Amino acid sequence: MRIRVTVLLAAVVATGLTGPRVDAQEAFFDEGNQRYQEGDFRGALDRYAQILDQGLEGGELYYNVGNAYFKLGELGPAILYYERARRLMPADEDLAANLELARSLTTDAVTPLPEFWLFGIVGWWVNLLPRPALLWFAALAYLAAMTGLIVTILRPTTPVAALGKRVAVVGAATTFLLGINLVVRELSFGAAEKAVVMSAEATVQSAPSEDVALQIFTVHEGTKVRIDRRSDDWAEIVLEDGKVGWTRADHLESI
Repeated sequence: MRIRVTVLLAAVVATGLTGPRVDAQEAFFDEGNQRYQEGDFRGALDRYAQILDQGLEGGELYYNVGNAYFKLGELGPAILYYERARRLMPADEDLAANLELARSLTTDAVTPLPEFWLFGIVGWWVNLLPRPALLWFAALAYLAAMTGLIVTILRPTTPVAALGKRVAVVGAATTFLLGINLVVRELSFGAAEKAVVMSAEATVQSAPSEDVALQIFTVHEGTKVRIDRRSDDWAEIVLEDGKVGWTRADHLESI
């Protein structure tokens, strides 16, 4: 499994870190990559953790963390960070392959139910572009719209005004569509809470209770679930094959 050496510029900019603090995060990232390449996977995680502790996130960072956990044989954390990376890099082929490999090694053989076609289309549209590309295209479309509008206002009687109007309309429409995509992605409108089982084994009950008579099945480390609701220290989970039950929330880590 190859690690990514892409710089953390996008993640750093998002948090407002500047100057020496940016250099420090880049240094931690580079040192983590070096330790990974030397086979010191725990040391690599220690360096990556120092970046995460600053509140930074990035697809490449999560991908590398997932790889390090995978090398250590810790499937739960590996799958968790692969899934977090997939939120930011939904079309990355290496990531998809690593995630599929990790999930194939888990204890639970869960066959996902077929996805409703409309949800599939919405998911495809929302994840059509990587986040950095989406931001760039939205910014360019906004710039085109503003340029077209300015030209139309300043040169209303010239032939270029018609072109400016068309550019403004297309740019505004594109900005609107990409803006909706970005808002839906960033605020997770309509997105269910997903989590990964982190315990070696977790019992699932028919109700939020420790009563042994209510146990209906068990799930194991690395299994991905949807959380439908919570009740005190319990969470109602839904597996990808449709099984439903309650388990203690401390067995789970949200993606």
